[in-house]
Amino acid sequence: MQYLILVTCLLAPTYALRFNFKGLPLNLLMVWVFLVIFWLLFEMAYKKKLGDFWRHIKTLDKKLLWLTGLFFLASVFSLFVSGVSLKKLGQFLVLFVQPISLFFIFGYLFKTQNQAKRAWLIAAYLLLGLMGVWSIIQYWTLFSLPTQYWGNSVEPKRALGFFGHPNFYALFSAPLLAFLLPDLAEKLKTYKTEPLAPKFLLFWLLGLAGLALSMSRAGWLGLGVALAVFLFLSGERKLQTAAAFAGLALLVGVALTPNLRYRVLLPFYGEKSAVSRISLWETGIKGVKQSPLLGLGLTGFSNEWPKLNTDPNLDSHNFPHNIFLNLWLETGLLGLLSFVGIIAFGIWRGFRSRASVISFGVALFLIALLTQGQIDNPYFKNDLALIFWVILSLII
Repeated sequence: MQYLILVTCLLAPTYALRFNFKGLPLNLLMVWVFLVIFWLLFEMAYKKKLGDFWRHIKTLDKKLLWLTGLFFLASVFSLFVSGVSLKKLGQFLVLFVQPISLFFIFGYLFKTQNQAKRAWLIAAYLLLGLMGVWSIIQYWTLFSLPTQYWGNSVEPKRALGFFGHPNFYALFSAPLLAFLLPDLAEKLKTYKTEPLAPKFLLFWLLGLAGLALSMSRAGWLGLGVALAVFLFLSGERKLQTAAAFAGLALLVGVALTPNLRYRVLLPFYGEKSAVSRISLWETGIKGVKQSPLLGLGLTGFSNEWPKLNTDPNLDSHNFPHNIFLNLWLETGLLGLLSFVGIIAFGIWRGFRSRASVISFGVALFLIALLTQGQIDNPYFKNDLALIFWVILSLII
């Protein structure tokens, strides 16, 4: 079973391979997750483990169970607000049904199989390393890189890995890099008994390089805040000193590299990408005022865009690029409050048990996600929703 966990992590970027079946929008990740859920439930039934699985669910923290149930209920309401459609049904399946199902199933596997968590950690390192290598190749050779990201007057040169947009890459990789920080630090402290530690460090650094080349300021900020929290709470003086020198070298490198320097400074000079965020937030607030209790339903913001938007400089957007506005508009007030409660619970549980590298990593993952979410959309893509719920299942 741990191999299914490993492969599921590695296949997360395959959401980009899309197709239709009788009008229903599908993608490879969606099909794979359905197969994984079916196979794991079938195997539990065959081995007469469904009773154990149900007892495991009943032992979960009641606060988390209630919050998860309320969030799922809000998603059901959001499916019917303004009418059901095949597109909304597809969103409902990949953003709520599948990831929440894996939350319970993987949580059971993580608790009952000793190697399951290790398989997930290895998969995370491997995936970040592979994405980093591919991003470096893209950035320096332009191979498979769309021409709009080769560098022009609107966008700097940016890598996007296996994803459709550099920001999508950063939304996936930055929280995952944050999640691995405690595990990586522990491996490096015990490198004499952990001969693979240098390889794990290499994979992590390759992932960091890929994030840097994505030129996503939200990704940089999310990982930076999570790293600062990690260093503060770890209490490791040597680690803090090394990080301070590394940070100083990074600042010098950014200052001496025009592409990086301009990427940091341009928002302070009225760059279109930065200014557009303010317009998007204003549009999102208008949508909330239009329907403060139920929101606009799944796909509601994009459907109402022509009525809500008043900025002629903005193209159509699916979300207002703020996690709180995204949730409020798509899942209503109940969805917003329950999701915030889930994140608060995960951070609290992770900090309370931070002696465990995995629990501490979950808290850092959520901090990076929440930070990125102030200026981007860190949940409403099925790879992001999948990773969110699987990471959360590590501490139930």
